[in-house]
Amino acid sequence: MGFDAKLHNVGQRVAGKAEEVAGRVTHNQRWEQEGRARVTAAHEEEAREKAKDVAKAQEAAGHISRDERLRLERRDV
Repeated sequence: MGFDAKLHNVGQRVAGKAEEVAGRVTHNQRWEQEGRARVTAAHEEEAREKAKDVAKAQEAAGHISRDERLRLERRDV
């Protein structure tokens, strides 16, 4: 997972949490739900990126083939 992707995910989590809190303070359920959804999406993207990194490490260690790694990455998308 590259630095840019990590930074983007952190930004999305912070923005989502801010939106969620703003919705809670203003009693705006839509903002609160959208904030929670943004935070969840950022966590899911981070998990996908970590899974790709693990697959690349397994390929480098010789535990899986390149074709297997690519197949796993396509399934995550």
